[in-house]
Amino acid sequence: MILDLVQDVELHRYMDDGITPRGPIVVHCSAGIGRTGCFIAISIGIRQLREEHSVDILGIVCSMRMDRGGMIQTHEQYEFIHQALCEYEKMLDSSAD
Repeated sequence: MILDLVQDVELHRYMDDGITPRGPIVVHCSAGIGRTGCFIAISIGIRQLREEHSVDILGIVCSMRMDRGGMIQTHEQYEFIHQALCEYEKMLDSSAD
């Protein structure tokens, strides 16, 4: 599941102290905008949900497109991001109970 992959990458992103980042994460698919964009948007969305208890997927995609045009190429990819973040939000809600 994509959420497991994103969370696993986040866990390994920091040194043993849990604060100091090891360095940037490199994510790349063939063109570097479709599947890569989905992974990055989901990662950012997870962080937003944890920190702000809400997520702005359109804002995330627009911000990403400022750095690299064409990120998230299809309606299906955009919908996939929504579905993944909805699932993550359900996981957060169930762990809060």
